[in-house]
Amino acid sequence: MNASDLPSPHPLDGMPSCQLTDFALTRESRYLVYLIHGATGTPVEMRYLAIGLAQRGFDIYVTTLPGHGARLRDLVRTTEADWRAHVTAQLSFAKERYAGIFVAGLSAGGLLALDASLQMSLAGVGVLSPTFFYDGWNTPWHDFLLPLSMKLVPYRLQHLFFHLDGPPYGIKDEWLQAQVRAAYHPGAVFREWVNAWWPGRGFFDVAGDADASKGNPIFPLKTLTEIDRLIRRVRESMRHVTAPTIILQAKDDDMTSPRNAQLVYDTIASTRKEIVLLEDCFHVITVDKQKRAVLQHLGNFFESLIRVKSVPVA
Repeated sequence: MNASDLPSPHPLDGMPSCQLTDFALTRESRYLVYLIHGATGTPVEMRYLAIGLAQRGFDIYVTTLPGHGARLRDLVRTTEADWRAHVTAQLSFAKERYAGIFVAGLSAGGLLALDASLQMSLAGVGVLSPTFFYDGWNTPWHDFLLPLSMKLVPYRLQHLFFHLDGPPYGIKDEWLQAQVRAAYHPGAVFREWVNAWWPGRGFFDVAGDADASKGNPIFPLKTLTEIDRLIRRVRESMRHVTAPTIILQAKDDDMTSPRNAQLVYDTIASTRKEIVLLEDCFHVITVDKQKRAVLQHLGNFFESLIRVKSVPVA
């Protein structure tokens, strides 16, 4: 076999902190789209977007945030500082290999995308279902207790308390919602929590592992505290964002209302910004009934920025 017959190395080979659940798609493009899943989610949330954007000619990298795609106890050992540092390190590595980097994230991942734009120059940002206020129509009645819980429960004990996600799980598509409901049945959730804090009891040596394809319905109080810290950090600094930004959110978001998208649009200093409100879907717009529209809007926006950069100066 000649050297010319061997597959060419991927430009992101050697990506720092790469995990088995990360995945990359290459089209030998000068532009990379870096995708960030939501808190307690997995890269699978971004798979449809990744494939669709690759088909439009972009190179793609889908990251796994620290503590995600593994055991629950691994999640609670990480902080929002770990998530931000992870994204910054990987993007810094990628910037040395591409003419331009686009970053898009879902929910808390969207906040990390905004934060990344303040750490380095980005070609564009996609903010999908941003989360600053838990004010969707499916917000639990007891949600007002969350800020009090984060203050009263000592940080070192917060891993023992959790919020359990429930239907519709941010998804309007009935078939997909049923799949998530089956994966999140109470017995599996209970076993996951027990195995996290009392390992070796013989409950589930294997089943205690998180399913990297579906994420985790358990939101430990400690993780919610870290998300809150990320929210406060990004909200305080968001006025300095100047990267071209597109914000997409469901009109009927069950977790966070369109007020969140409007906050981003009104606060950032970007001269090029768009806001798109989608019909017929809930919070996880990257997998729900309007995922094609999300792909189209995101792809069109990023492509338009490349065309603008390609126009020669007279």
